[in-house]
Amino acid sequence: MNMNNKSVEIGLLFSRIMIGLIFVLHGWSKFEGGISGTVGFFESIGIPGFLASVVAIIELVGGAAMILGLGTRVFAALFVIVMGGVLLTAKVGQPFMSGTEFDYLLLAGSLTLLFTGSRFLAVDYLFSRQGNARQNVSA
Repeated sequence: MNMNNKSVEIGLLFSRIMIGLIFVLHGWSKFEGGISGTVGFFESIGIPGFLASVVAIIELVGGAAMILGLGTRVFAALFVIVMGGVLLTAKVGQPFMSGTEFDYLLLAGSLTLLFTGSRFLAVDYLFSRQGNARQNVSA
């Protein structure tokens, strides 16, 4: 890895950790004190209540996995779907400033990780390197 690629990977690591942390906290907050409040909110804006648990699990588990670099692109794709849903339902009609800019930032960060992945200090990359090493030895 040359210096330029290493700098990019370090930058993606910081993005991956921050995005993961934000989603973990948002997922946790949906369960804190019971999921019923989130179910009620989802139903009040026309979204089936069972999706509250689905979204909360994606945020909580996906955020933790994102921090570890486990399934980064898969969870980034799920985050893109979640944030698209947020922007098209709960936040529709809200102004960009003091309304949706944070949501667009999470969407953009998730899209970045979907397209680039993140290998630096990522569990996925460590497993793939070990698998490649085993294949080279057995070949």
